[in-house]
Amino acid sequence: MPVLLIVLALGVFAYLYWRHRSTTLTRDCRWRQDRRRGIWRCAFCGAQKPGTQAPRVCLRPKE
Repeated sequence: MPVLLIVLALGVFAYLYWRHRSTTLTRDCRWRQDRRRGIWRCAFCGAQKPGTQAPRVCLRPKE
């Protein structure tokens, strides 16, 4: 049983590490797709990105 818990914990930490390394989105990033215009727009900062796939990179200007 303790081995199972350790494996489960390692799996969770590996997933969280992978998620952190594969995206730069912040908690404020709220991407909404405008299919008619073919763009993605961030509801928080107003950034826009053309395409059909959801953005995985924060486009907010660094201040």
